[in-house]
Amino acid sequence: MVVEFFRNRKKSINLLLILSGILLVMLLILLYSSGIISGGIIIAKGIAFSAIGIVILAIIIIKTMISLKDKSPLIVLSPEGITAKVTAVSKAAGLILWEDISDIQLHKVGGDTLITLIINNPEPYSAKIRKKLTSIALEKDQDLQIYMTASVLDINAGELFDQVTAYRAQLNPGVASI
Repeated sequence: MVVEFFRNRKKSINLLLILSGILLVMLLILLYSSGIISGGIIIAKGIAFSAIGIVILAIIIIKTMISLKDKSPLIVLSPEGITAKVTAVSKAAGLILWEDISDIQLHKVGGDTLITLIINNPEPYSAKIRKKLTSIALEKDQDLQIYMTASVLDINAGELFDQVTAYRAQLNPGVASI
């Protein structure tokens, strides 16, 4: 049995609206700092800050708009393991085998709740992650932690956590539901 979790378009569109609002504020800061609105007073730090913010937000907005067209599941639970495309690291890791997951935890981080997969056999995943995300630093000889977010899914993090742990326990009754 395969369980799939899909993107919630409404959540993604709300995220796009919030990002667009922040982009508009950054644009106003840029206009003010460059002297267009402020009557000729130029603020170099404001220009740099807002320009960097505008570029980053524009990239995120474009990527989010492109991802809205993708109708494939973002998380797939299969008898082999978990495949997730909800964070850059989970996407880079590819299929994470159940036998390599030593623990599944729920963590509140900032405004989001993340499901943490603790990987006890990190080497095959670390190699894939380093290859796809060259700028990421991974510790040697430590359990790898791969995070999944439910922020753009049709389900909240607590429900996703419950379903992942129940699925894992169903596949391997010897593993206690966390």
